[in-house]
Amino acid sequence: MDKEQAAKKLRLRDEKAFEIIIKEYTPYISTIIYNITKGCMSVPNLEEVTADVFITLWKNAETIEPETLKGYIAIIAKSRAKDKIRKLSSLKRTSDIEDTELADEYSLSDSVDKNELTEDVTTAVNTLGEPDREIVIRFYYYYQSTPKIAQILGMNADTVKTKLRRAKDKLRKVLEERDYQ
Repeated sequence: MDKEQAAKKLRLRDEKAFEIIIKEYTPYISTIIYNITKGCMSVPNLEEVTADVFITLWKNAETIEPETLKGYIAIIAKSRAKDKIRKLSSLKRTSDIEDTELADEYSLSDSVDKNELTEDVTTAVNTLGEPDREIVIRFYYYYQSTPKIAQILGMNADTVKTKLRRAKDKLRKVLEERDYQ
């Protein structure tokens, strides 16, 4: 049975088909999770998130269209990885966003180049005025949605989107000046 046939049989909750899908898509899911978490998630946490993806897939097997399986799996993997980051970071972060440092256990400190990039990004973010700095941190670090950020900051969601776009442009310019392309 190939993966296309397995995807069709998954809707019928065929366990053999599910085993084939697990075997075929585990590397794909692991890559997605690794990329979302910047490669800084421990192996047990990576395995837990991967298992959560397959559990979700099994629970929703009857509703999945075989031709959309790969995309569906990608969406689940991204969502579960971000959920895990939120869960892990909520255990470490302080309640005051002003005290939050961008470079913590999810920093890109695996190599000298990544350390420099982390420092440069942190410095660039810290040059942003308020509320831009807070919006960027909430959006990219805590994965909060623009409506959620708007609610927390008492702003209009469109204003948050505009400020986020402008902040990204400012950060891009600062990083380009430091030879990051």
